[in-house]
Amino acid sequence: MINEEKIKVKGDGVELGATIACSNDALIEFHKTGKKMPLVLLIAGTGSLDRDGNSMMMKTNIYKDLSNYFAEQGYACVRYDKRGTHESKGKIMSMTLTTLTDDAKSVIEHCKAFDYVDENNIIVCGHSEGAMIATLLTEKTDLSKIILLAGAGMSLKDAMYYQIDKMMAEANEGKGFTYWMLRKALKGGEKARKQIEGMFEKAQKSKKNWMFYRGSIMPTEYVREHNQMTAEKYLEILERFDGGILALTGTADLQADVEKLSMLIDLPNATTFAPRDVNHMLRKVEGKNSMLDVMKQYKKQFKSKQPLDTTTVEFMKNWIDSRLPIMFEAVETEEKVVAPTKTKLVETEVKEKE
Repeated sequence: MINEEKIKVKGDGVELGATIACSNDALIEFHKTGKKMPLVLLIAGTGSLDRDGNSMMMKTNIYKDLSNYFAEQGYACVRYDKRGTHESKGKIMSMTLTTLTDDAKSVIEHCKAFDYVDENNIIVCGHSEGAMIATLLTEKTDLSKIILLAGAGMSLKDAMYYQIDKMMAEANEGKGFTYWMLRKALKGGEKARKQIEGMFEKAQKSKKNWMFYRGSIMPTEYVREHNQMTAEKYLEILERFDGGILALTGTADLQADVEKLSMLIDLPNATTFAPRDVNHMLRKVEGKNSMLDVMKQYKKQFKSKQPLDTTTVEFMKNWIDSRLPIMFEAVETEEKVVAPTKTKLVETEVKEKE
C-alpha cells in the first residue's frame, strides 16, 4: 500500500503544492530499524501539467505512475506542481529556467526534514524539460544521482528541431493528399525552423516580462534562458557532476532524439540506455509510430491504462540500487543496434558485464 501526503513547500517567494509518497512497508521498517529511504524527486516536462502529469486536454498520470513505482521499491518520492499552476502559487509569467531549478531545490530541502528521508541519498528524475532542470540542479544542491528521462543530450531548441525533422521525414515518405499538404505546409522544414528562430530572437530583443508569439503568451526570460542553454553547455555541467547519471530515451520517442545519448557515452559516471519501442511517455509502442498520430497513440495508451514499460522502470530501479555506473555490452542479435550504453550501441536486450 502506498501512503501519499500533500505538502506545501515554501519556495523562493512562492508556495508550491506537492505530494510525497512512500510504501507502508518502508515506513514500518523505518520505525522498526531506523532505516531511512532514498528520496526521488520527479521534475515534469514543459507545459502546465499537474504533478501527476495531467491537463484538461489529456490525463496521462505519468508522474503518479512513476511515483507509485518508486514508492513500491522502497523509496520516498515527491512530485509537485510548477509555480503558477494548479495548487502552486506565483505567476506563471515569472517562470524561468532559474526559478524552475530553484523551486526544485526548495522541494528537496523541504523533504529532507522528514525523519524517514535519507538526506544523503537524493535522486532527481527529470522528464523531458525536467532532464534539463535536473542537470542545472546538480550545481545548486548535493545530489547522489540523476536520471535524465527523454531529454538527455538536448536543449529545448534541439528538441523542437528534432520534432520538425521527424515530421518532415514522415511527410517525404508518405503518400496521399495529407502528406502532400504537410510537405507544402512545412516547405522542407525551413518555414517551421524560421518560426522557432523568430521566437528565440524576439525573446532576446524583448524588454517585457512576457511575449506574444504566434498565438501564444510565454515568459520572455524563460525563452531567453532556454536560448542560451545549448546541448554542449548541459554536457559541460554533467562533466562537473561527480554523482551517478542515467540517461534514458526510448527508441520510439518522437519528441526526444535517442541518438543524442551518444553525447554522454564518454562520461565515466554515466550510464545510457535506450529501451526498445518505448515512447516519450515511457510506454511500449505497438504498430505504427507516427508524428501525425502521436497524440492518438498517447490517448489510446492512457485510456486503456497501459502501464509504464517494465524494462524501463526495472532498469531505473536496478541502476539506482547499484553503487557504481552499470556497464553493459550488446547481446548478439540480428537486429540493428540503435543507441549507446557505456560500451557500444545496444537496444533493450543487454547483459551485465562480468
